[in-house]
This record gives sequence, C-alpha cells and structure tokens, in this order.
Amino acid sequence: MIVRLHVPYVEKDLAKANGAKWNPIAKTWFTDDVAKLSGLSKWISSHNVICDHLYILNMKRICWKCKREIDVVCLASDESFSKENGYKIDSNVQLFSYVEEMPDILASYMKEEFAYFPSYSKTIDSNYYINHCKFCKSIQGDNFLHEVPAESFYKKLCYVNSKLTSYSKINNQFSVLLQAQLPYYDEVSSSLDMMLAHMRTGIENRESLNITQKLINGLFRVSIPGQSVDICSL
Repeated sequence: MIVRLHVPYVEKDLAKANGAKWNPIAKTWFTDDVAKLSGLSKWISSHNVICDHLYILNMKRICWKCKREIDVVCLASDESFSKENGYKIDSNVQLFSYVEEMPDILASYMKEEFAYFPSYSKTIDSNYYINHCKFCKSIQGDNFLHEVPAESFYKKLCYVNSKLTSYSKINNQFSVLLQAQLPYYDEVSSSLDMMLAHMRTGIENRESLNITQKLINGLFRVSIPGQSVDICSL
C-alpha cells in the first residue's frame, strides 16, 4: 500500500511529523503505513475509498433498449480502506457502485475500452460512471448490475448456469482513490424490507438469496482471470 498525499508546501513539516514521506522521483508525498492513514487523513483526497488491489469485472448482458449483447464492467477490490471504516484494511471483495470520481488516467481507460463514463441518472438524480451500450448509447444503470442477482456481476454465485464474469487486475504504483458506494452485503442480506419486496413481487433480490459478504468473497473463484492492465502511473 502506497497512498499519495496532497500536502501544501507550507504544511510539509507537519505532514512529515505525522509520518508522511517524500518521493523525489514521483515528486509527491505519500505514506506506506496503514497505521498512519488516520493521522494523515487531512492530506488524503476527499474520496471515500482507497484501493490497494483494484480489478475490472467484465460480463455480457443484453441491452435493455436495442436488445443486442454488450459488455458491462465495474470496479472491485479485495484490499481496500474506506473513510467510513476509519481506514482499517478490508480484505473482503467489494464491488463498487455509483462511482463518482476516479483518477483521470483510469477514467480515460474505462471510457475508451468499455464506454464506461459519467452520465446523468434519473433514478438517483445524479451523475456517476455508468456503462453505455456501444450500439445505441443507452445507459445501463447500476441498480440491475448490483442489486438484481439475475443481472449482477455475481450471478454465477446464485445461478449455476449463468455465464461467467471475467476480471483483470490493474497494475498500479500508488493505491487508487475512488468516490463510490460501498455494498454492505451483510446489512442488505438481513433487510426485512427487501424480503417483503421479494414476497410482494416474486423477484429475487440480495436478501431473498442470502447474498452475504462470505458468499461474495468467493466471486473470483467462479470468474475467469484475464490479463493485467498496466496503468502504473496511478
């Protein structure tokens, strides 16, 4: 773990006293000590998630509008630190949804390779990084890809006959910072509201299928590993 810090020149001595180090080649302040993240939080960007390991998940789905098969992707991690959890290490598999910010070099790659870039969503009345159909350009919102098991990136864990998800690991020099929504699988899997929704509609959801964090942690075991993505300047 190497986290880039944004330290103004006038605060360099204070940052150094709190454990910050200077990288003369990259010309940036950083820390490689998890225990010091909280004390250095004022110099970490406002993003809520720091990913040491970052993956791109990829799967096929049918576009809801033009009915053609397309690729959809999401970012995931199995070694991350979140502001909500006091920057404690989290080795669980996390599939990030409603991503609002990411490094520019990663954003450019995701747009060029996968048509994954910010658009406005009426569902949440906000802009976030959304999959787009390469044929009709319609957006493929995060709700179905993360909340509806039959359409989700983890569907192989729920339905044996589902097509496999593939994944690639991003090679990054520094830990990658994101502004994204965390999944909180265990909280959702015990949600009474979601169980009642299942009973009312008959549609399976994360609660009705008991999709816990323990289950999600097996995702890479039922997915296809791909080639790593070399974006080393992150």
